[in-house]
Amino acid sequence: GFMYWQTDSERSELEARLEKAVDDSTRFASTIKLVGTLDARQDTIQSKIGVIRSVDERRYVWPHLMDEVGRAVPPYTWLTKLAAVEEEAPVAAAPADTAAAKPAGTPEGPRFTLEGNTGSTQALTRFMKSLEASPFIRDVTLVTSEQTSTEGRSYQKFTLEARYEVPDSSFIETLPVVPVR
Repeated sequence: GFMYWQTDSERSELEARLEKAVDDSTRFASTIKLVGTLDARQDTIQSKIGVIRSVDERRYVWPHLMDEVGRAVPPYTWLTKLAAVEEEAPVAAAPADTAAAKPAGTPEGPRFTLEGNTGSTQALTRFMKSLEASPFIRDVTLVTSEQTSTEGRSYQKFTLEARYEVPDSSFIETLPVVPVR
């Protein structure tokens, strides 16, 4: 009789524990599913924030360029065009000296052309030196330059090509769109 009572008592205790475990499993399954859903949403949100940050990093390229070009223009010089240069398709095998000259991972900024007129060669030279002195502009080269005259006035038409460069972080202050945790 004692063994029957003890076995029945253990069975009742085990059934209660089993019932509690099944309830916990059911309750935690929905919680685990919810956590999985939240993790997936968090990953999606993080990827969208990453896209926004990458766009945010590049959004001031052209305003910086126009600001720097505007500062560099000397007296008696006026610009007629500022345009992006379409990048050519990459060449399959780059020459060895080109690959050695540029460190790996260096971001290339957009190339652009400037067309304009100036009263003298000295003003054009000053303009080019001022552009090169900018922390945002590199590789300023004179593409064309020709003496022209209109209504008896002589001036120089020129075309320059240059490249935007991401400056040292001490030159720009950027604030993130969303605070980083």
